[in-house]
Amino acid sequence: MFEFNSRHTRFPRGFGLPGRTWKAGLPLIIKDLHNAKSFLRWEDAAEVGINLGVGVPYRTGEKSWVLTFLSAQATPIARRFEIWAPDETRSALVFRAGDCSAQSDLAALYAAKSIAKGEGSIGGAWATGMPALNDDLAHDGSIAAVQAHAAGLSRMVVLPVIGNARLDAVLAWYL
Repeated sequence: MFEFNSRHTRFPRGFGLPGRTWKAGLPLIIKDLHNAKSFLRWEDAAEVGINLGVGVPYRTGEKSWVLTFLSAQATPIARRFEIWAPDETRSALVFRAGDCSAQSDLAALYAAKSIAKGEGSIGGAWATGMPALNDDLAHDGSIAAVQAHAAGLSRMVVLPVIGNARLDAVLAWYL
């Protein structure tokens, strides 16, 4: 039923995970979807155990798309999600949001920390504008990889989000 409703639901700009991501133009993480009244299909999500959603906007010219990932607590697609974005001077990436099954307070963990352009997989995705895969976090010196490795995570996927020919944010998820 959740799949059927998903295929036949339209998301106006600003509503639901896709609509909120579309409006923000930035990646978005919604935790506890089964309790989030802003998630339009929350009742269906609760029935099938979906508890976390991640939205990623992609734009090309005049067209916009939103890619959404829905994760269930019993079968998570990742153990940690992080969103990093350029600081005001665009000289480094700073932590904006995240969710982790092993470390609940990522904001405190990354307070006053940053990632330089080209540093590790996340900084590399910023420098190249290309997605990155890393299957050995032990050899990635960025603060994000060091902390993820310390939490028992070993691999990451990194997606840069580009808008108006420059990086808006980087979404990383860890296994």
